[in-house]
Amino acid sequence: MNFLKDVFPRGPNFRSARRVEKTLSGSKLSFMVPPPADPFSAVQKWEVEPNEFDIFEAKQFCPISYRSSKNLDEKIKFPDVKYLRIFSSCWGFKGVPIIGGYSGNVKLIIDVNSVEDLPVNESLFDVRVLAKEVYRKYELEDLHDFHKGLKDDPFDLTQYRWPNYLGPVNCQWIKQANKCWLYFESQPLRRKFDKLSWYTPLTDKHFLSIKFNITRSASNAGNAYRINQCVSWKNYISFAQRIVDSLDLRLTSDLSERLVQVQKQPGAKEKPILTFSSKQVEDAKYVMRMWSDSEYTDPSKEEGEDHRASTDEVSSFIDKRIQHRPLHNSYPLGDKIEVVSRIPTEHLSQPLIYQG
Repeated sequence: MNFLKDVFPRGPNFRSARRVEKTLSGSKLSFMVPPPADPFSAVQKWEVEPNEFDIFEAKQFCPISYRSSKNLDEKIKFPDVKYLRIFSSCWGFKGVPIIGGYSGNVKLIIDVNSVEDLPVNESLFDVRVLAKEVYRKYELEDLHDFHKGLKDDPFDLTQYRWPNYLGPVNCQWIKQANKCWLYFESQPLRRKFDKLSWYTPLTDKHFLSIKFNITRSASNAGNAYRINQCVSWKNYISFAQRIVDSLDLRLTSDLSERLVQVQKQPGAKEKPILTFSSKQVEDAKYVMRMWSDSEYTDPSKEEGEDHRASTDEVSSFIDKRIQHRPLHNSYPLGDKIEVVSRIPTEHLSQPLIYQG
């Protein structure tokens, strides 16, 4: 049965894929995808977006939102970074026939993002500026995505803020479709999905984001640590990569000339690598371990025992997970940078981790 590990979970057959083209104020993005195959198709409709967009029409864009520091159930709009959804789809994955059943899904979300407050002397065609603006959006939407932490003491009234993700992981620059893309991953710490994210500039103030949200599912593995023990992400990643390999992005002649003009400036082709702090890694190990018994029962233990993984087991997983894995066509690693946040401090809060 070991040979089945490379076959399942299995996604849709890519032979059914067809080319989708989006026109973005003259620039053209196209890619190959199979028809939507959402196992829960009654919940949400896919591929409902039009094929032509005027990305210079500001009214079409929606502000991104982030989680409130005071109330984790509240989302607050951030008007300086906006998005326009141009494509969305979902494909279910199945396990071994008869005994496997539903094994998760891959969602693809493609947005055009607009930076409303970009300084007049900066352009997203400068890859250093792109990295900075991508990180700002990521910091708000993902690194600031906290949940309520567990409490061992029923008399403790503190509202602990635990992060949902560790990232950016495996950050690198990649040449794809004759363009330079910033790529990184997000590691879930509780039970949310893995994220693969690609970014490239479209104009001086617009950038394209392509995100794959990967959900893996299995019985007795209802948390981020245990799912990695029993379900390989190899086939999910391979499916996403086939879509990326089919990308074709063609800017208008004016924008192509503008890109060349900006990148002639000193340093504009430098490729800084976004990274995480040692504190983020420390927090991630703690949070992932604390949730490692969620919807999981260790068959070797009694009901009343602690079913969480050991500190060493989780630490070893995280240490391996954050190692660099170069993708096909990736550029040599540049310098890791400390990004100076452009987000006002009143919009952000730090994780609040209880470690006894």
